[in-house]
Amino acid sequence: MELRNTIVGVFGLKGAGTLTGATGGFPVVSEGPGQIVLGFDDRHLDFRIVLDVSAVDGGQQASVTTLVDRHNLAGRLYILAVTPFHRLIVRTMLGKLAAFGSTIT
Repeated sequence: MELRNTIVGVFGLKGAGTLTGATGGFPVVSEGPGQIVLGFDDRHLDFRIVLDVSAVDGGQQASVTTLVDRHNLAGRLYILAVTPFHRLIVRTMLGKLAAFGSTIT
């Protein structure tokens, strides 16, 4: 998150730690049974990260959806730059979650 905050400053975006209501990451927009939505609105773009957990075949399945509304060129350039890293981070995070889940008895 520190690296992300440094990079986003170049694009004029808010750092996650500087956001009101952020506790170690992005602010919670909404939450309900099996779902939490994180994100915020900024001058260059608005984004949401939707984390869903559902029961499947006696276990659980987790999925992540990212929604972005780009407002201008800076938002478009930012998304272009971070998308490959975002995909890698999400896949790694879900892989670790799956490995952690398989160790729970």
